[in-house]
Amino acid sequence: MSYATEIANIKKGQFNPIYLLLGTESYFIEEARAALMEYVVPKEDQELNVGMYNMDEVPLGNALEDAESLPFFGERRLVIIDNPIFLTGEKPKGNLEHDVAWLESYLENPSESTILAIFAPYEKLDNRKKISKLLKKHATTIDVKPLEADASRKFLSQMIANAGYNMDRQTVQFFFERIEDQLSKGVQELEKLFLSARDDKIITKQMVEDLVPRNLEQNIFEIVTYVMKKDAEKAIRIYRDLLLQKEEPIKINAILLGQFRLLIQVFLLSKQGYQQPDMAKVLKIHPYRVKLASQQIRKMDGQKLMQAYLGLVETEEKMKTGDGMKEVQFELFMLKYANT
Repeated sequence: MSYATEIANIKKGQFNPIYLLLGTESYFIEEARAALMEYVVPKEDQELNVGMYNMDEVPLGNALEDAESLPFFGERRLVIIDNPIFLTGEKPKGNLEHDVAWLESYLENPSESTILAIFAPYEKLDNRKKISKLLKKHATTIDVKPLEADASRKFLSQMIANAGYNMDRQTVQFFFERIEDQLSKGVQELEKLFLSARDDKIITKQMVEDLVPRNLEQNIFEIVTYVMKKDAEKAIRIYRDLLLQKEEPIKINAILLGQFRLLIQVFLLSKQGYQQPDMAKVLKIHPYRVKLASQQIRKMDGQKLMQAYLGLVETEEKMKTGDGMKEVQFELFMLKYANT
């Protein structure tokens, strides 16, 4: 069932007895949960007629007992089941016993006065199980999977427009890069940008730069850029910022190594005449990563790339063997490389 269609139906008061919300997109999950809470049971009745049960903490029977109970002084009950591990191939936590047979029986004959919503934050269910097949047969399945990049960009662009804000094309592109096309992160960061630009409704690239934090990989990308420019001061400054954020030196160096390995691969493939889409297929990575790597290696020669890569290999070896303080090994590499 279409997510938008089913949420619209819920808001119209058109309910189904059983919902299965399958997927990991936190924005959709929280919006669906809020819609169920608001429209299934009036706020004044929620304390008595809404039950939430985490299958990591309580047995399934607790939720089903609630689902089969009549509402207290109200028209309906809402029972929410979170983390239904019994729908996957994993074992329940804490040796909890989940009475799946009871749920199978309930699916065949659900309570007329209860809305049962099962939130399954998984990419897929174990379809070999009888309970999974019965759920797909009897429940209304709502897809809450993460959107593809293009769909996420379209969704967020519409959100910006609906809120009455403006971002030029370059700023929008920069924003999408910062959030890595992740819908939930984008929605969260837009709240800060909307607040910052509330006076004139114009969101600038500088606002995005100041308010939307880079993740570890994006910081590494910046370090790589400065390494290749032999700008030791800026590379070391970002590196020290990462250390202050409690990132491990060995982890940082490993990601740097991986990035330089990718740059060398893209460099070699480009010399062989490969185009970016073909490189992505050969390397089995997202085309956008190839695009960024291609931009970084412009005006670079293979010898300098290999020199930096080997220098980082040596740095990693020193970190792992305890040859000096691991926190300063990258700085030593950077100072040496910048002076070659």
